[in-house]
Amino acid sequence: MSQSMLEDIASPQIYTHPAELHERYARLRQSAPVSWCEHPAYRPFWALVGHKDISEVSKQNDLFLNAPRLTLVPKAIEDYLASTGRGRDGSVRTIIDMDEPDHRDYRKVTQSWFLGQGVAQFESRVQAMAKRSVSRMAELGSDCDFAVDIANWFPLYVIMGILGLPEEDAPFILRCTQAMLAASDPELQRDQQAFGTAEFEQLFAYLGTIVEKRRREPTDDLGSVIANGLVKGQAMGMLETLSYLMLTSTAGHETTSSAISGGLLALIENPAADQATRQNPSLWETGADEIVRWVSPVRHFMRTAARDCHVGGQAIKAGDSLALFYLSANRDETVFENPFEFNPARTPNRHLGFGLGGHFCLGRLLALTEIRTLMREVQSRVASIELAGDPQWTQSNFVGAIKRMPVHYKMA
Repeated sequence: MSQSMLEDIASPQIYTHPAELHERYARLRQSAPVSWCEHPAYRPFWALVGHKDISEVSKQNDLFLNAPRLTLVPKAIEDYLASTGRGRDGSVRTIIDMDEPDHRDYRKVTQSWFLGQGVAQFESRVQAMAKRSVSRMAELGSDCDFAVDIANWFPLYVIMGILGLPEEDAPFILRCTQAMLAASDPELQRDQQAFGTAEFEQLFAYLGTIVEKRRREPTDDLGSVIANGLVKGQAMGMLETLSYLMLTSTAGHETTSSAISGGLLALIENPAADQATRQNPSLWETGADEIVRWVSPVRHFMRTAARDCHVGGQAIKAGDSLALFYLSANRDETVFENPFEFNPARTPNRHLGFGLGGHFCLGRLLALTEIRTLMREVQSRVASIELAGDPQWTQSNFVGAIKRMPVHYKMA
């Protein structure tokens, strides 16, 4: 079934209007959960909006490949980047670009760190950064832009400390990240045609100096783990090493900052949930996952069919692209009871905010630790908080974030 343009869920502009977007998702989940989309801006693709279909595709990593099309990129941008030799092929190779067996081999470089000792080792840093962030709110008086002043910086400072990067470089990292991950937002782009490639190249050059230094003088941070990582007993190539650091330093904070802003907005708009978590802070053990479900910072990823198959009753041809819309799956009425209710006590919570299958997010434990730590700190030190203006969402169908969220608050 072809997707009507009345149900356009690919245009970045619709992501600045969450209510209308969710209405479109809901109609598609009912009428065409797997639909062929011929969008004027993008090469054709299958749009998957249901939890079941997205889960099945995500778990079959041999049949549905991450390469070569990882996200929706406008045709005009793809053609431009290809003509300048700056296309994704050859210019970047992260673990989310890789398929098996390379993905598994490269993932092992940091897996033990992310799934155990590393996160535990940095819990004290996360706590310190949370305290610092709320102290910044106190310094600003009774008004701030929570997205700009707090949420953007807290996870960025955490990940920079983990990687061993100087804090004074944080504004540069933030600028590069926003330009690359929100490449469709005119406000965050200095060069609309380049789609964030200038910042990408600047970040790669910066990280190259870090790699060289860590290889000469290894330290005990995650940056050194990556810079000196071995795959099958051999040092990683420079492209893979830089890509690894780039992914960790950008995705490692942008998605979490998106979750934090969206999570606070959910509390403001749902006073009962705010009161429940204030009275029982242990609810954040499940509440952090509910924030990820609710916000779904990563809106979509793409997969490519390795051979002919069927998904949701539709015949998929080898080479076809499939877009997995996680934000829709995380509101699927067949999986979540009252999916449009923000419920910090929700359990089980089978959200797909961290993906599923072989590409399940490595940074899950760190992200959840950051979310619950900051939320507890805010609630323990801020007596009340309310919106002081309308939140503004990033114009992006990839990583969704709140650009601005003015709030008025009273410290405890």
